[in-house]
Amino acid sequence: MPPRFQQHYLDQLQVCRLLEARQSDPVALKTFCAEHGVSVYTLNRLFLKWLGQSPRSWQRRLRLNEAAILLGRTDQSVLSIAQTVGYESQQSFCRAFQREWGVNPTCFRRQFRMQYGDLATQPSRVPVTHGVLPPLKIISQRFVGNYDQVPHYWRVFGTRMARTGLDSKQGVFVGVTWDDPDVTPKGEIRYDCGFLPQNPALLDQIPTSSDLTHQTIAGGAYAALVGRGHYHELVPDRYQRLVCQWLPSSGWQLDLRPALEWFTEAPWQMPEHEWHFEIRLPIT
Repeated sequence: MPPRFQQHYLDQLQVCRLLEARQSDPVALKTFCAEHGVSVYTLNRLFLKWLGQSPRSWQRRLRLNEAAILLGRTDQSVLSIAQTVGYESQQSFCRAFQREWGVNPTCFRRQFRMQYGDLATQPSRVPVTHGVLPPLKIISQRFVGNYDQVPHYWRVFGTRMARTGLDSKQGVFVGVTWDDPDVTPKGEIRYDCGFLPQNPALLDQIPTSSDLTHQTIAGGAYAALVGRGHYHELVPDRYQRLVCQWLPSSGWQLDLRPALEWFTEAPWQMPEHEWHFEIRLPIT
């Protein structure tokens, strides 16, 4: 049964994460409020305080951000993308997209491909593997900023984790990437640093707080590509190889679950140029 929040205390990160998981549902806001025992008025007031906008406006921006990613990174039709992000008609989607991005979806796709390169049309020899992950329950810390700050995020997370007394060798570390740095406006990229313990019972031993919370990542199919070396050089290259070279000829489509960066060793305990991790791209 969903938790019922105390009216005088709503945790911003917890609420945002719960709504992120349902942002393509056009009736999610009222349903969410009913399930969690909070009024729409209270949630609107708190979102204005937290983010300077209503929760509906915030959700709409996330949905249109996802639409922009699909337009740039896939060949899905505009109608299919509109339905995927929760619009009932292509016309209403196009109007909303134009208001948010200043151009219609077709024009956005054309401009994006001109700037970042078109999708490959020939089979790629990129050594990609793929498989299915179950839902992952992790303890994580949310950061919002630019992608070049990720190594700093992990150092902050390492300090935070050290205070829990947890042995970092008892699990793996998972970076959760919600946005595309070529699409999402600078300074607004969401990235979660997370720990996935080998024994799920360990999560109950870690004290949570407003910045360190439990989070469940939806399971499903992922394509994976290994990287070893300097993070800032590897990440753009690996995503480019997966999304623009391997995916178009693979028979798979990009899914809107977050991408994962899978570290078998604590990132903050290694020099950045020696990081070893696996990019896991959500596919369907």
